[in-house]
Amino acid sequence: MKHWISSAVIYQINLRGLAMREPRNAIEAAKEKPLTESPLAYTTRNLPAIKKLGANVLYFMPPYPIGNAFRKGIGSPYSIRDFRAIEPEYGTLDEMKDLVRKAHKLGFKVIFDITPNHTSRDNVWTESHPEFYVKTDAGEIFFDCDWSDTAKLDYTQPALRREMLAIYDFWLSFLGADAKGQPDGIDGFRLDMAHFINDKSFWNEAMPQLHARHASRELLFLAECYGIGNNVDLFERGINAAYDDDFYKVCSLLYGITEEGRSTIVPAADLETNHDFKDRYDAFLSSGMAGAFERALLNYEQKYRKAGAPWVARYSDNHDEGRGFYLFGPEATKAINMLVFMAPRTLPFILTGEEFGATNRPPIHDRMNPIGKRRRILCGQTVREQESVEFEGNSFARDPAERAAIYALFQSLIRLRKENKELSLGTFALLDAGENCAPSQRSVVAFARKRGKSVLHCAINLGPEDRQLRNSAQFAGAPLFGGLRGDILPAFSAIAVRQP
Repeated sequence: MKHWISSAVIYQINLRGLAMREPRNAIEAAKEKPLTESPLAYTTRNLPAIKKLGANVLYFMPPYPIGNAFRKGIGSPYSIRDFRAIEPEYGTLDEMKDLVRKAHKLGFKVIFDITPNHTSRDNVWTESHPEFYVKTDAGEIFFDCDWSDTAKLDYTQPALRREMLAIYDFWLSFLGADAKGQPDGIDGFRLDMAHFINDKSFWNEAMPQLHARHASRELLFLAECYGIGNNVDLFERGINAAYDDDFYKVCSLLYGITEEGRSTIVPAADLETNHDFKDRYDAFLSSGMAGAFERALLNYEQKYRKAGAPWVARYSDNHDEGRGFYLFGPEATKAINMLVFMAPRTLPFILTGEEFGATNRPPIHDRMNPIGKRRRILCGQTVREQESVEFEGNSFARDPAERAAIYALFQSLIRLRKENKELSLGTFALLDAGENCAPSQRSVVAFARKRGKSVLHCAINLGPEDRQLRNSAQFAGAPLFGGLRGDILPAFSAIAVRQP
């Protein structure tokens, strides 16, 4: 299938986290036997289990060899020693080929994470091509932020640009020729910090060349990027998808939990001085949680009237930010994902374990460590904060029935999007649900998704209070998901109907 991006549901895999098979307790440790499978082989064998969820794009965090120089903890996958090889901890290049081939046979597309901005400090290029790197005034290798295990690449060097282009082409072709003689390989990349490279004209050159070399296939280039201005700049340079961090910030800056662990609205401190969040905060003050999410969606819809590209990845979880079930509570996380799967120009994004209510971030630097992402807990009239952790294991929802219910929710949302093309390809227009509350307390985002003559009406209550809808007649069509209770849309719930 050449045109697949519009139907993409992305499943992000941290191989360390997914294939972690250590004993769960001392009894299991006493009976432990040596492992016989690599993480890649384990993942390959269990692809049908991932297929059962319904996701159709496998996104692997960087699978390349991890740097040793200035290594932090167990080593970050984003500190890459060789872009053309596989990290031995995960397996072999042949095992990766086997995984991608079998994934393709099962109907998956596969994308790899890659770091265009930097390498490890001991990358093979630091010796063979020192000119590929940005230097300090003292002639030392430069690194951005506090990423002291990395070395920043210099895109003013024509030879580096040619080599990076060749690396993308290598993985897009690494399986050899397909049955039609065309180069076969992975189906695209997640581009780590794509807006950080020091000469972004590289993307203007690279995107058309890669699409031309693989003209028989649709390729996804998903930029990790922050702020709509940076995203728009990359779209204009030919990148066809990016993170919607503006959407995520509504979640991270406005939601928190109660002492009992239930989702509620707990705005972060000092939002009035957060200029990057001003448009959504102003909307929140005047139009409640609904207004903040509407503003995030309209930022793209008002600029890109045409349905389709560019695409934005929307999520409650990703490997950098931590877990929605921990940060925002289970109720809000479920409602956020209901909106994600019904929203326009969206690539829904699931981080492995989210479908079972995971509360810990899979490991990046350490087996267990605070990660700097804090949740706000409402304690009466005061708010306290609590650190998130990365943990090389799984902390899922505790109750098996709860885990099963979360999994069933994600299955139903994936099925809803797959079976109703209006949600992936249709136009978008806000509706007035007529909430019976003060404007500043609004929590229901309602909209129409139209494709041809077919129209879906959707509404998501993103707040902790039930909402009576004066315009509930708009949702009297054929039910597709959720429902009203009379003219009430319960807290943190949704409805989707097909209009007659």
